[in-house]
Amino acid sequence: MTIPASYRALPGEPRVRELRWYGHPVRVTMPVPAGVWQQVADTDPAVMPFQQPAWRDCVCASGEWRDTSRLYELADGRQLVLMMARRSGTPSWLAREASWPAGWGSGGLLATGGLRPEDVALVGADLARSRVLSTTVRPAFDAAPAWSAMSQQAFTIPRAVHVAHFGSSFEDYLARSLTARARSRIRATQRNAEAAGVVVTSGNSADLVQALYDVYLRWADWRAAQRNIPRHLARWRARRSEPLAKFTTVASRLGPGCRIWIAWWHGQPVAADICLFAGQTAIGWRAFTDRTAPARFRLAELLAVEVLRYTCESGYRYLELGESGGRKSLEHTKTRLGGQQHQFAEYCFERLPLSAGRMAFQRRRGQLEDWILARRTSRAAGGPTHTDTGNPALAVWPGQILVNRLRP
Repeated sequence: MTIPASYRALPGEPRVRELRWYGHPVRVTMPVPAGVWQQVADTDPAVMPFQQPAWRDCVCASGEWRDTSRLYELADGRQLVLMMARRSGTPSWLAREASWPAGWGSGGLLATGGLRPEDVALVGADLARSRVLSTTVRPAFDAAPAWSAMSQQAFTIPRAVHVAHFGSSFEDYLARSLTARARSRIRATQRNAEAAGVVVTSGNSADLVQALYDVYLRWADWRAAQRNIPRHLARWRARRSEPLAKFTTVASRLGPGCRIWIAWWHGQPVAADICLFAGQTAIGWRAFTDRTAPARFRLAELLAVEVLRYTCESGYRYLELGESGGRKSLEHTKTRLGGQQHQFAEYCFERLPLSAGRMAFQRRRGQLEDWILARRTSRAAGGPTHTDTGNPALAVWPGQILVNRLRP
């Protein structure tokens, strides 16, 4: 539907424009004032950590992205918040907007009293007539029904996450969601780790952020060795992909909404998880394992269970375990820990088919890297080659985490 709109800039205030939607006036303000955003978030029962105004501050803290969120004020008094960021330093006709940018989780819409399909229809029509080159929206998994009609107006990218849904107690969750064999394996893992001197701590402090980052860099070293990539190059790419300042900013700005778990062995951090909390929901944002530590410790699983226990006992409704990037082994791990798969989509409103081209490039690059790795591994072992046709281009949680390729 065509939306006639008039723009006016108010000196010293957010930009305001007005449009009409099926004969009713809608006032659009950009960016969204933090206080109003928080009020809407407090009334939306499905709000997630990625949808808080503090997360917007984290996304824009480095200066790479600037805030272009929109507040839609409807005639019936309801308010909609579209979280959005635009890459800095580009003219509007070349601009890229995302909700949220890659590596910053799900965005989408918040709405007073909860999201409705008609809310999505309004915002989708507004985005479809945008003058920017590319706008992508990746709503949360539980908003998928409200967004499904947008597949007719935008290019869609299929997504899937695993989610642990909790009940009355953690013991009830284990009994309901895990097999007897899986529960026995968890107890054995905990006993073995304790006997080996593995200690798990958690909290939110600068020291824990640094410990998490140390594990991340050692994971990058291990991955580089597997691919015969020089260590200094791998670390440079790792720091550029996930800078320490990113984790420091998130931990400091979210405060109690961010918690870090570290597994220590002989006084050194060997595994780390960082999780986010808001409302009744929780997200496993990143997790890393030092792959030089003994595999028998099952460190990724050990920390995952600790995170599940804390989240359930703290009264949260669910814990999102993240995407698996098409890797069956990771999907199996999450299912074994009680995760249920949820399908949703990312929506791309574009003047040129950039997303389709980007996906094709990433797929070909992934296939090439896997082929090269398989050839090297085969030559070293003296056996036949094998190519992994999976697509590990996405960050995942838990186990073998952050298998997204270290993009330059």
